Amino acid sequence: MLLANLITLARLPVLLAVLGFLFWAPPWPHGLVGTGLLVLLFLMDWTDGWVARRRGEVTALGAVLDVALDRAVENILWIAFLKLDLVPFWVPVVFLLRSFVVDGIREVAAAQGRPGFTMMHTPLGRFLVASRFMRALYGLAKGVTFASLFLYHSFTARHPFLGGPWSAVNTCLIWFTVALCLLRGLPVVLDGRLYFRRNTSTPS
Repeated sequence: MLLANLITLARLPVLLAVLGFLFWAPPWPHGLVGTGLLVLLFLMDWTDGWVARRRGEVTALGAVLDVALDRAVENILWIAFLKLDLVPFWVPVVFLLRSFVVDGIREVAAAQGRPGFTMMHTPLGRFLVASRFMRALYGLAKGVTFASLFLYHSFTARHPFLGGPWSAVNTCLIWFTVALCLLRGLPVVLDGRLYFRRNTSTPS
């Protein structure tokens, strides 16, 4: 198997290890190790793409695996932090709905020969959805938010007085990440309407 795909698949056991430290280990000081694994998890997401481009290993399978692991990581972590009462219920709902809608539209576009980011038509849509800057910003926002939530879970178990100020920071990070999620999903919905119109047949 290609090295890039192996790195992508290796994110799954790292994710399970993160969940292990989050739920089945004392928050302090084991949460510090879990946060380190969380950072590694997001660095691996960047590494697999870099390796694929560097080694000429960009494949359709790699793209599918990358999206699948991205969705698994972000949605499972939102649900995990919901379970710990660190994020409100509506947050994972937003991310899950966005995942289903966006991925469904992309499947329709791919069936018409416009897979992935190539489905975007407008310059603004391409910037928000496909540009490396926005993709990196979105990934960084999620990584920082999850790390902050994990560290909050760990440190407040030992120092409860940190809860108030840190909770406010986490709220700002969550709202910023949700805003980016919706901002990057909206152009897919708008451009995706074109592919559904092409699929509409005239009733007999």
